[in-house]
Amino acid sequence: MRDFQTVQQQLQLILLQKQQVDMQLMELKKAGEEVGKSEGTFYRFVGSVVVPKKKEELKKELAEEKETLELRQGVFGKQEKILRERFDGLRKKLEAGEGAVSG
Repeated sequence: MRDFQTVQQQLQLILLQKQQVDMQLMELKKAGEEVGKSEGTFYRFVGSVVVPKKKEELKKELAEEKETLELRQGVFGKQEKILRERFDGLRKKLEAGEGAVSG
């Protein structure tokens, strides 16, 4: 039972992290679209400071961040698959055990 709860918690955590990465990717996509449409100097937060960025420099940074997030998304997807399989296996064992006791 403890393994089942642990796997369930891990799965929930992975799903939450994956959702956060998905949201970050959507924000990056929107930012990239806006940068593509606009001209001039851009500004970006670096920590708690806003610094000017050239269009090409900003596009490169956004592309690198997107690549990193896509890698994280892939890792979370693999972890989710593994945890779902473990979760389903443990759930079936618990259901079989409960069925034997109540049957």
